[in-house]
Amino acid sequence: MKKKMARRAAMTAVTLTLIVPLATACGDGNSGNASGSSSSPNASSGTGTGATSKPAAPVTIKMFNRVNAGIVLENNPIVTEAEKLANVKLSIEAPPINNYVDKLQVLMASGDLPDLVYNWGGADTNMETWAKNGLLTPLDDQIAKYPNLMKNITKEMWDGVKSVNDGKTYMIPRPNVVNHWGYLINQQWLDKLQLKAPTTLEEFTNVCKAFAKNDPDGNGKADTYCVSFSNPTLGNNSIWNASNFLASAFSLPIVNGAKDKDGTYKIREKMSGYIPYLTYLKQLNDEKLIDPEFLINKIYVDQEKQNQGKVGIIYGHQYAVMANLSKDKESDKKLTYHAVLKDSQGVASDWVVPATWGGWMIPKSTKNVDAVLKFLDWGNTTEANTLFQIGVKGQTYDSYDAATKKIVRTADQSAKLATLTSTYMTIANAIDGSAATIEGADTEERLAKYKTQTDDALKQMKVINIPAVRAPKILNLNNAIPDLVKKKDDQEMKYMTGAISLQQFQDFLDKEWYPATADAEKEYVDYMNKVGK
Repeated sequence: MKKKMARRAAMTAVTLTLIVPLATACGDGNSGNASGSSSSPNASSGTGTGATSKPAAPVTIKMFNRVNAGIVLENNPIVTEAEKLANVKLSIEAPPINNYVDKLQVLMASGDLPDLVYNWGGADTNMETWAKNGLLTPLDDQIAKYPNLMKNITKEMWDGVKSVNDGKTYMIPRPNVVNHWGYLINQQWLDKLQLKAPTTLEEFTNVCKAFAKNDPDGNGKADTYCVSFSNPTLGNNSIWNASNFLASAFSLPIVNGAKDKDGTYKIREKMSGYIPYLTYLKQLNDEKLIDPEFLINKIYVDQEKQNQGKVGIIYGHQYAVMANLSKDKESDKKLTYHAVLKDSQGVASDWVVPATWGGWMIPKSTKNVDAVLKFLDWGNTTEANTLFQIGVKGQTYDSYDAATKKIVRTADQSAKLATLTSTYMTIANAIDGSAATIEGADTEERLAKYKTQTDDALKQMKVINIPAVRAPKILNLNNAIPDLVKKKDDQEMKYMTGAISLQQFQDFLDKEWYPATADAEKEYVDYMNKVGK
């Protein structure tokens, strides 16, 4: 770079040039050591088409990635350590998280594409469109040559990114740990009001009323709400992205691929819990128990409101309390994680899809696909994962035990880590299904809290593994009938806010939505009956 000045990814797109050797990546995916220190730069690669005793000249790869706020990319010692481990020159553009999807859309329409692009939505309709338009490289004939990709990425993950248009693979899945989506609650509010975290809908309603009416923050004002949601993806309103913990009380799966409680596959709008769930949200809104902006919140706004003491409950997985320490240093003292709510039969359903977190696309214009795949192959090793998650020994930690995930680091090292790396920096966020660390859990006390809360939640929940759904018509409704999808979204919101009656909403479903989606529904149900368990 011509100018050396620290710029945060949250404020502007950042371009960073670095050297990342691939020569030390081992074929078994376990080449890293626990300290995160580098291996010999002249070690054999064990990736791609053949190993060499001496690294070739570095190949420049332009990369477009989603990096969280607070990460300073320039003069980053973790990047410097990565320079010792590879032989690829990367130019990284990292727009802020909050408008990454918008920036990605602009990039893909520009005609001037980098060599490697991260798509947060995975094999979504955007990827399908870009592939159909000839912008992406099909990878089926090449991926088998990269042992770490084949070892760390499961068949279910590969199946989940195949194009519904032509069956080809245009994306390398980004493996993730299995997230068990429950909820985060303000434990200090519970303690003050002498309440327990809810496990049923009735208990949840009672907690909601107390959080909204009984001044849990003690400021003498009626300025708190029970629950809020936010919208992490395009094409859906907030309640279909952030409320699995509550919809579970109605036996209503948020994800495609799960059965209704009668054991049959249906589209969501025909499931038995659909109308009751929306009606319950309407009740919360009518009684002013829910954040009044719950339908329009952008990503992470619900988290911001919880950290600010405005709402008591938001959705979150088992890692969220400790991960939130980067935004609220008292998070582990204020918040606790809990299981989804039980339904009327006493079952807390934890619907789990294949553990991926978006994926990597290689544009058709890329000149050296092999070099990009080698980099991704290295990124699916313990070495790379450990480096990007815990950093560099002596700078971001003093010692690390891979078996227990215990990390010894000072307060200064913890603060420094938050400015240098995070799970957003990983190429693969899990190796063999496990992360290198529990983000934020950098003391024995925090590790113990994480383990206790996670174990308690998992004991309450019934894990239901859901296969990847690749039924083209149901997945492409946003493109096939965009106006009607938007109208359905609006009708849901109008019903929940009291702008239309239940009969008016039901009339819309019967007369417009069901007829327009009948073919997609049939294809989806037939597909799930064939592949579902």
